[in-house]
Amino acid sequence: MERPPTHFDVGKSDDSTVIAVVGDLDSDSAPQLRTMLAREFDAGRNVIVDLAGCPFLDSVGIGVLVYGWKAAGAEGAQFHLRNVGRYAQRVLDLVGLSDLIPVA
Repeated sequence: MERPPTHFDVGKSDDSTVIAVVGDLDSDSAPQLRTMLAREFDAGRNVIVDLAGCPFLDSVGIGVLVYGWKAAGAEGAQFHLRNVGRYAQRVLDLVGLSDLIPVA
């Protein structure tokens, strides 16, 4: 069964952007998220990535989350995840990112 393509819902407040991942965060969708993160950090915004709608996360998706964490630090911004499901949490635990990337 083929899954629908991933899309991103974006919401903004005064200094933060929430990017909700709706679908898989994988080699097909991760480059788009990376571009979105770079744009927000360049604008000096904090970013929250909401994974409530993300049933699958692969190594490329993990790489983009690491990019977000590192880029935020370099730009003096904040980056964290929220609504991390059991599968995504397990992946983050296995690769050692649970202690690095804040989850709200």
